[in-house]
Amino acid sequence: MFCFTKRLLLVLLSACVLWGAPPQALCAEPGNHTVEIADVGKSDELAASLKQKGYSVSVPAKNMWVVDQQSNCAVWIGKNVPLDMLRVVIPEAIKSNPYLKFFYVVGDRGEKPPQSVDNTVHVGGSIEAALVKKLNVIDQKDMLSALNKASDLAALHQYLHEKNKPVKDEKERALP
Repeated sequence: MFCFTKRLLLVLLSACVLWGAPPQALCAEPGNHTVEIADVGKSDELAASLKQKGYSVSVPAKNMWVVDQQSNCAVWIGKNVPLDMLRVVIPEAIKSNPYLKFFYVVGDRGEKPPQSVDNTVHVGGSIEAALVKKLNVIDQKDMLSALNKASDLAALHQYLHEKNKPVKDEKERALP
C-alpha cells in the first residue's frame, strides 16, 4: 500500500508539472493560446500541421511520464481555450493519436492550475493522471460530435463535466 501511495503522489506531482505551461506561455497575453504535445508517436507531424494552421505549438522534451501513445492518451483543455481552436486541434490530435480517450477541462474539479494553463491544450497527458482523477473514457466519435454540436465554449465544458462525473461502483448503484 505504501508503494501505491508513493506512486500516486508521484503521478499527481507529474500531472501538476504536465499542466504547467511552456516557458513562452508564462508571459502570455490574454488571447494567446498554446498547444503542447507530448513527444510520442506522430507528435512532430501534429505539431507541424497545427503550426501551419497558425497555432503556437510546443513539444517539450520527453520525461519519465511520456512513454507511448497508449500511455499518453489524455487531452487536458485549458478553460480559456476558444471553441474554434478546439474544433481544429482535437480532430487533428485524434488523427495523430488514435488512442486519445480522456478529455478534461483542467480545473473542472476545483484544481487551481497556474493561470497560463487556462490558455493551453495539452495533447498526450498521462493515463495515470487520468485514472487518478477517475476520468471516464469518452469515445472519440462522441467527442467530435460534441465539438460540432456545442453552441459555445460553456456548452462544451458542460458536456465534458457531465461525461467525467465519477461513476459509482456496483455497490453504490445497488443502494436506493
